[in-house]
Amino acid sequence: MENNKSAIENILALAGLLAIVAIIVRAYKSVSSETETHVISEDGLKAIKDPETADKLREAVDQYHDTGDWEKTKLESIL
Repeated sequence: MENNKSAIENILALAGLLAIVAIIVRAYKSVSSETETHVISEDGLKAIKDPETADKLREAVDQYHDTGDWEKTKLESIL
């Protein structure tokens, strides 16, 4: 009788553990599939993929590093 009770408790514990793991996996999949992060806009991505535009952007960033002022760069005309 004691062995049967212990076996049932082990089965129930295992079932509970599997249920908890299933809930955690489902919650993780739900969060990871519905969360999307864009660090750069589509227009920005297109701009840096074009070698000519990427060079102009690099020059604008270099100019900013020299002057410390975005207003002195030609960034808006590039994009």
